[in-house]
Amino acid sequence: NATSSSGVLGDIARYRGDGQAATVGAALASAPAVIVRDQFKNPGAGVAVTFAIATGGGTASPATPVLTDATGIAALTFWTVGTSAGSNTLTATADGLAGSPVTFTATGRAGNASSITLQAGDGQTATVGTAVATPPAVIVRDLFNNPVPGVPVTFAVASGGGTVNPATAVLTGANGVAAATTWTLGTTAGSNSLTATAATLPGTSVTLSA
Repeated sequence: NATSSSGVLGDIARYRGDGQAATVGAALASAPAVIVRDQFKNPGAGVAVTFAIATGGGTASPATPVLTDATGIAALTFWTVGTSAGSNTLTATADGLAGSPVTFTATGRAGNASSITLQAGDGQTATVGTAVATPPAVIVRDLFNNPVPGVPVTFAVASGGGTVNPATAVLTGANGVAAATTWTLGTTAGSNSLTATAATLPGTSVTLSA
């Protein structure tokens, strides 16, 4: 009886873990892995594969080369995306193999709302009973300063009378900004104020004056 073994190693390819998404600064659910095969598509064991961050920041562990196992697979322990929302890429390199380096992509999504700040519309002046020129707007960001979409923000008149439209909550857009449509000042000359409060940030609000 004879036992066959893998021949000359031929190529490296993605095995799992491409195209995932995670919250910024967090690890992806599935650690990226590659498979190494010889020219006859048999798995190649004991091949050193180096994983390295290409773009987007973050970390990949281990930083040292990973050897393929008996099935030809080499896998990271984890890949943590960077702290800026957007694209991240990782490469897996094995010297002398077709397809090397292999590139993995991932998307970092903004985390939970952490702050709400003024974006536009403070300190304006208008004739009593009319709308200010620039609609009030605020921006909501996560812990790493990424804009957070989909956060309900409520604008409400605090002093001076007048009205704000809409009276219902406005969702932040992809840029993290929520804006009122109009802010009409009261009919008495003097100071007016408006608050903007994010539903996910209780106890925190932005005050605009006019």
